[in-house]
Amino acid sequence: MRTLTQYPDLSDAPELARGIFLTIGNFDGVHKGHQELLSSIVRAAGKEGGVPTVLTFDPHPLMVLSPETPFRRLMSIEHKKTVLESLGIELLVIEPFSEILSRMSPDQFIRDVLVSHFSLRSLFIGEGFRFGHRRSGSITDFRRVLEPAGVMVESIDAISDSHGRISSSRIRSLVAEGRVLEAMALLTRPYRLEGTVVVGERRGKKLGFPTLNLFPASDRLVPAMGIYATRTQTTLGRFDGVSYIGTKPTFDPLPKPIIETFLFDFDRELYGEKISVDFYDHIRGETKFTGPEELARAIANDVRQAKDFFHDRRGTLSI
Repeated sequence: MRTLTQYPDLSDAPELARGIFLTIGNFDGVHKGHQELLSSIVRAAGKEGGVPTVLTFDPHPLMVLSPETPFRRLMSIEHKKTVLESLGIELLVIEPFSEILSRMSPDQFIRDVLVSHFSLRSLFIGEGFRFGHRRSGSITDFRRVLEPAGVMVESIDAISDSHGRISSSRIRSLVAEGRVLEAMALLTRPYRLEGTVVVGERRGKKLGFPTLNLFPASDRLVPAMGIYATRTQTTLGRFDGVSYIGTKPTFDPLPKPIIETFLFDFDRELYGEKISVDFYDHIRGETKFTGPEELARAIANDVRQAKDFFHDRRGTLSI
């Protein structure tokens, strides 16, 4: 997949003259609903010999338009790239979002962004998609301007389950509550946090449970504090384990949550290396213990529960 951090220039990328099959959105989480839209565009482009393309924005519009409102992403840009490519997207355009862009009228956006920079053949839009100044534009505007120019505009219905519409905001609520198993069903993959391993206080090692510690990026959504069954990707492979999210109230509380992960059958130090932690199930909430001995007993029980979780799901967890 090719990634551009500015609008494409056909003179630099002549293969794009095949014609762009475009969709627009933030695609935070790239969940089941997003995947339905993306699979539609990939199929259509494949039949017509076009280029399945995603136009997205960074930072997220809410971080620019409502900076006073806390907003946390479901996934990093790098993880998003990997998932989009796995779904068949050939071109990803990441445009910096700005107030200037937000003030464009719907017609301005269509003319100055889409028509000027993309050799459009088709535009696929999710149900209820809004754009332009004060979100005043809709699929009606796309059809009014683009269809007379020969561009097909198609709306893809949202995906729902027994609990309602599948959306990024719904998944954020689940993750924030620690309901990562339910979030995984909507994402079709476990919720992931990445970071660089930092030096900790080595208390886990003294207790018999050495951990890999990381502080997630400040713009990422962190699951509710507590203990989770996790799988961690390292430079040495992928390992099952248990992860703790919290401020360590049993000792000297930290000012912000840290993620500490104990890997099963692993005894290496990875300071300074990047790891990714996938969250599969919530085991228990954060607890303040009377001392190290009680904490060690609790961790041993957490490890047993996590091992049981993965053992009971052998052959069913393909991710």
